Amino acid sequence: MIIVMNIIIALIGLGGIILARHLAWEGSGMGIKFHLFILVFKLIITLVIIGLFLIYTEKHIWSFLILSGMLNIIIFHFIEAFVTQKKLSLQKRINV
Repeated sequence: MIIVMNIIIALIGLGGIILARHLAWEGSGMGIKFHLFILVFKLIITLVIIGLFLIYTEKHIWSFLILSGMLNIIIFHFIEAFVTQKKLSLQKRINV
């Protein structure tokens, strides 16, 4: 059950990485507003998925579900930051 939930959350994280990378390479000016929008969207979807899995599991593994799901989304968020960081910093140098 934990593995299935984490695979679903990982797919959401990969979708966020692909979206952020596409927008950064396209040069659409992915500023802090759009970055926060992606983060909030991923967090809401992740919390819904974790909540649904909590409904159908036993109480003694709730902490494992919550911790593994949040750790998963944090790891993918940092990967997203590293993927888009170089391109976004180069855009600022060109504009100045």
